[in-house]
Amino acid sequence: MTRLIDVHTHIVPNSFPNGPRIGLEPRWPCMVCEKDSAEILIEGKSFRRLDSRSWDVERRIEDMDRAGITMQALSPMPELLSYWFEPKAGLDMCMWMNQVIAEMIAKAPARFSGLGIVPLQDPGLAAKSLSMLKADGFAGVQIGSNINGVVLGDSRFEEFYAEAEKLGLAIFVHALHPIGADRLAESPDLIPFAAFPLDTALSAISIIRAGVPVRYPMLRIGYSHGGGAIVPLIHRLTQGWKLTQSFAGELPETPQHYAARFFYDSLVYDSGYLGYLEEEFAPGQIFAGTDYPYAIMEGDLRGFLGSTSTKNMDSLSYQAAERFLGIA
Repeated sequence: MTRLIDVHTHIVPNSFPNGPRIGLEPRWPCMVCEKDSAEILIEGKSFRRLDSRSWDVERRIEDMDRAGITMQALSPMPELLSYWFEPKAGLDMCMWMNQVIAEMIAKAPARFSGLGIVPLQDPGLAAKSLSMLKADGFAGVQIGSNINGVVLGDSRFEEFYAEAEKLGLAIFVHALHPIGADRLAESPDLIPFAAFPLDTALSAISIIRAGVPVRYPMLRIGYSHGGGAIVPLIHRLTQGWKLTQSFAGELPETPQHYAARFFYDSLVYDSGYLGYLEEEFAPGQIFAGTDYPYAIMEGDLRGFLGSTSTKNMDSLSYQAAERFLGIA
């Protein structure tokens, strides 16, 4: 059976640390646990109901075996990135979450890899925190598609990108609190279904326009949800590149050139579009992802990948994931 690596999965611990941070940070999460399920409360309000797949290693492995998945990359539920905390509290949350992920990996190191988190609300502190992830064996770091409303191409994150490239750590970008979500108050379900992929694409093109791939050519950046709406946006940005003489010479190659160097997960729900991403848009740069264990997840990953017309099934199933995660 072909090796299959699922890069886009999430975990939530079955408890959160208590103490003075709860008083200082009203949004510090807590859990109300039952036998095999739990409810996350933020600011005393229900945020999401979960079951034990979010923290139970044995149950995850049983699901992986049924689905024919060889390995999962573990990363926290995006809300736990906690960029809205003051930096010290953010670092506390990050260290706790990374410890939980490391403990899960230690129980089955052949089945799990890890994408940790850092307090990117303080880019300098985040850059320094990357060395701890590297020392603890993490493959990379998960970050939000914006940091408290600031796009990822902003110059304040320069030190973070430089350090991630230096350490050889991958960066996985996941949609979080999308810019403009306040305009969707009448239809809040549009935030995860529509605003998430828009924000993911905006983060990607902001990184390209800022020249991050030019300055850090060895940096491995991957995007959730197939890069969201990146395809039409990159074509429009490329037209702008032509009309502005390569943005006054700031981008030596076309935006499409840099977009094809990014990685993207397969979570696009349409086999024809997935085939286009793999064969035309970013050949060899698409890895498998499910969003396990949430309701929006791809429930038949092997079947979905097999429904594409791509000739690069080994790349789609495991080779791109291995290159992104730095797995031999």
